[in-house]
Amino acid sequence: MGVETEERWDDEPERPQQYVDGAWGRTANPNSADGSIQNIVAFGAGLTRLSGPRRTAARLIVLLILIGLTLTFVAALV
Repeated sequence: MGVETEERWDDEPERPQQYVDGAWGRTANPNSADGSIQNIVAFGAGLTRLSGPRRTAARLIVLLILIGLTLTFVAALV
């Protein structure tokens, strides 16, 4: 039974590092489509942890954003 170690010899090629946002543990570039999706999921997860007046305020802000997007979409159609 052997023990596996993470040693790298001088003649071994370096493994490519995967981008990880250290603050949130996300793995995608925030400027890509995958990163945007991960940001939305992180935002939603944060909303589900809120309670009381902070949750009400966050829901109101999200509602205002959705109303603004709807008005923008309707104005673009007209």
